Amino acid sequence: MESSYLTVEFFRKINAESEKNQNATGTNASTPNADRYTDNHLRRIGTNVSAYINLVCDTMRNTIPKAVVHCQVREAKRALLNHFYVQIGRREKEQLSKMLDEDPSLMAKRETLAKRLELYKSARDEIDSVAWK
Repeated sequence: MESSYLTVEFFRKINAESEKNQNATGTNASTPNADRYTDNHLRRIGTNVSAYINLVCDTMRNTIPKAVVHCQVREAKRALLNHFYVQIGRREKEQLSKMLDEDPSLMAKRETLAKRLELYKSARDEIDSVAWK
């Protein structure tokens, strides 16, 4: 997740800055690589690596509790659902049908409304057939 923070481009940039500073100060270009990096560049690399490690530690401090709580909630949800399913499964068939049955007055009202809807649809079709002739 954090692997792309310090990229190769970052180190190339530091190397380019080192060479630019070296050319600006007029030092010999044939000096070994170890001499190219001044203490300032090495300190900057150390500071950046330290800042990166602190950033990762802060991220982990924030992420780990969230992940733990997420796992606990997921397990609690799973346990509650399993308990619910067991309780539902233990109910008598009669009790379940009673719980799932629709109230007779609501059933009658729904059927009346369905008939009325069909009547409206047939009236609309009749009007459409007369209007387009």
